[in-house]
Amino acid sequence: MSPNPRIAWRQSTLRITRIHPPYHAPYDQHTIRHAPAHDPVRARAVVAELSTVSTVAEELEPMPRRDIGHPRHMDDLDYVAVGCWGDIVQISDPALGEDGILSTNLDATFDAQVKAHPEARITAVCEMNSAETYGKYLAHVPGQPRLSADGWDDQYVTGNPAQLLRAVGVGPGTPGAECLDSDQDEPFIGLEYLDLLACGLHSVYSRENLMVSVFKVTRTEDVREAIDEVWLQD
Repeated sequence: MSPNPRIAWRQSTLRITRIHPPYHAPYDQHTIRHAPAHDPVRARAVVAELSTVSTVAEELEPMPRRDIGHPRHMDDLDYVAVGCWGDIVQISDPALGEDGILSTNLDATFDAQVKAHPEARITAVCEMNSAETYGKYLAHVPGQPRLSADGWDDQYVTGNPAQLLRAVGVGPGTPGAECLDSDQDEPFIGLEYLDLLACGLHSVYSRENLMVSVFKVTRTEDVREAIDEVWLQD
């Protein structure tokens, strides 16, 4: 690798969201301001348990979730944001990035969250944008089979998207629930779909007041190698 590698991606969304029971009614652009305040103490415990994190080197001042930026420099790849709002935990970590070939950190971290918190609804998204867009979407609903969808132009879906929506009480006609329509041939999993499972919190609203804790972390050698393979170009 050259001594001055560049970030290979123009934009990304990398997020795991945990919703613990009792499940709150979905938030929207109006009700999001009434979400519980962020808990920095709990956020410290969450980041310390992540398999993508070796140690926490520094804790920065909390910042608005809407201001979390896309990594643009190498140093940005070592910052993890965690939001803890009542029964909701959300993790944003560049180590979760992949392109369909390199890195399995998203699946491994998602599976670890499911194993540790089987009672929670857990969703994950990896969207990496450059000249084209790669997306991976994962979802766990207690008592239901795991859902996975990934691809570039087309998606390869495993699991039953409609079954998960019915399990959380979503009916036909809801934005993001097109897979419940009888005339829908191929289900498409995206942020609207995950919002239905994650109380609306995969969306970031322009006027929201959600805060997150930000941590500079160190990585193990294998996690660092996976990050570099996905993110950096000569």
